[in-house]
Amino acid sequence: MAILHSSLLPKMLRCLVGSAIVGFFIIAYFLSKNGGEVENYTVETTLNKVEIAPNELKDYRVKTHLGSVTLEELNEKVYKPFGYEILHPTLPVPTLRMLNEPTCQKVFSSWLKVSKEPQPKLPPKKIPDSKANEFLLNGYAAIGDYYFNDKSSTNRSKPRYWDLIPEMMNYSKTELGAIGYYSESVSLYHAMDHHRLDGSSGLVVGSMKPWVEVMALRHGAKKILTVEYNTLTIPTEFQDRLSSILPMDFVNDWEKYAGTFDFAASFSSLEHSGLGRYGDPLDPIGDLREMLKIKCMLNKGGILFLGLPLGIDAIQYNAHRIYGSVRLALMFYGFEWLGTYSGGQEEAFDFDLQQLDKKLFELTQHTLVLKKL
Repeated sequence: MAILHSSLLPKMLRCLVGSAIVGFFIIAYFLSKNGGEVENYTVETTLNKVEIAPNELKDYRVKTHLGSVTLEELNEKVYKPFGYEILHPTLPVPTLRMLNEPTCQKVFSSWLKVSKEPQPKLPPKKIPDSKANEFLLNGYAAIGDYYFNDKSSTNRSKPRYWDLIPEMMNYSKTELGAIGYYSESVSLYHAMDHHRLDGSSGLVVGSMKPWVEVMALRHGAKKILTVEYNTLTIPTEFQDRLSSILPMDFVNDWEKYAGTFDFAASFSSLEHSGLGRYGDPLDPIGDLREMLKIKCMLNKGGILFLGLPLGIDAIQYNAHRIYGSVRLALMFYGFEWLGTYSGGQEEAFDFDLQQLDKKLFELTQHTLVLKKL
């Protein structure tokens, strides 16, 4: 066996160490990119991030009703045509930036313009062909039938339980959940357990029954304003902490409220916006407008508790939207995703691509906790 000269040993050791370090970083790179160690969504969506090269987006996929689709394809066929682009390929929801973000003035004036458009006597029974691509994200969201006419006063649900708020303050979380959507509603209680509201002021968007407001009060909220199409009667002893306003009045006075809320909450409400079920104007981006409005109302770092139907991207017209990776990215613009809560466990759980891998039109509702950037 050949014996190495002693003067060569230090040089060879340095080469071996250097090669090992380089090899480690190469392996780490491929593991993080392709081996399931996908970067979490909770990365701040700031504009000073390094842009992702288009060829890298080919390596990331999400599920749609069309099958598995690359983020590169979604970036070109959905996000850019809608005025966004992928900033970071986070999964299960890509992080976007808006190419030309509207001012809050523009957000609210656009909402007013849409709200004043003439409406038919009955909610349309199908999406107009001229608006199909806008509603269905250029074909990447599925369409199914599930029609309601909740426009007329006889069909529309009425506010309930508001007179029971004093008693509800002593309900268990399960009893409160039963007033809303049972265990799905309990997910909001768990989210508020981990994101306390002590001394904070908040906004509730859409509330026929005050279970959301009561949960917030019980987690320390000081004042809550509810935006609701129906007039609400609040018990006298809670009028210093709870108040309500009609959507049109809220929009007309938006500057009074802009940036003043520490938190907002909306559960099973935004998915209906713009579908016409309740006599509202057909608006392909009605839910996205609501998210921009909420963003304008929150102070920086403000928390949004958001309950939505989750599954494969779809619309069951005109009942609701179902949110998958594609549309959730649009909804999350300008927010950091802090965690996801279910009614079945108190701690946040890891929400990944498998959570959205459902049969078409199958859905579940959890509470998503977002922070305004």
